[in-house]
Amino acid sequence: MRRILYFTCICFIVQIVSKNVYAQETAVYEGLTYYLNKKEAFDAAKVQNKQVFLFWGSNLCGICDRVKKNMSAESVRSILDEHYILWFCDALTYRSSSPEVSDYMTITLSTYPILSVIDTYDTKIGHGTVSGYQTEAFLVSMLNRYVANDYVEGASGSHDAYVYQNNLMVKSAVNEEIKVYAVTGSLVDGFQKTAYSITRDASSYPTGILIVAGSSGWVRKVLKN
Repeated sequence: MRRILYFTCICFIVQIVSKNVYAQETAVYEGLTYYLNKKEAFDAAKVQNKQVFLFWGSNLCGICDRVKKNMSAESVRSILDEHYILWFCDALTYRSSSPEVSDYMTITLSTYPILSVIDTYDTKIGHGTVSGYQTEAFLVSMLNRYVANDYVEGASGSHDAYVYQNNLMVKSAVNEEIKVYAVTGSLVDGFQKTAYSITRDASSYPTGILIVAGSSGWVRKVLKN
């Protein structure tokens, strides 16, 4: 009987310790799971071939709570689940100058939260960094522009393509022919771009990953929901 009680107590203690350890590694806000440890977030992103979405804020911040709620909306959550690993970094513990996050603070802002998409293969450079309250629509636009491995070749700041509200947005510095392909390689659309930026109706495009190619030599992946 004593052995049974002893074994039961040991199992109970192990269970409590395991739960506490797990709680220290992740947190759930509005139904989304966030890594709390930087290394674990990046390790998971590399294994799953995803990017890291940094949420630098405070659990005592009302604006942060509103943004977390917007992130849990189905339109945002579907993109996060497929392409991103969430990392929550407590701003009260890790200041913007902290080595933990300073590399990703590409803007000098103090309004919580600061959100940044981070490429795990170039972790010193954050991109898509914003600060303060962000709506559901803005988050969808931001995340779609930085889906995992969206840069294929020849892409730089002078070339950009993304889908927002069933419209393909294309920007490049030259007049050129634009072609859109499904991941299977089949041609979805082709048109001539005669301005720096152009908006194209994408409502007939298939959902999922699409390849946008400019005749000047750049190629980019985009996501259509």
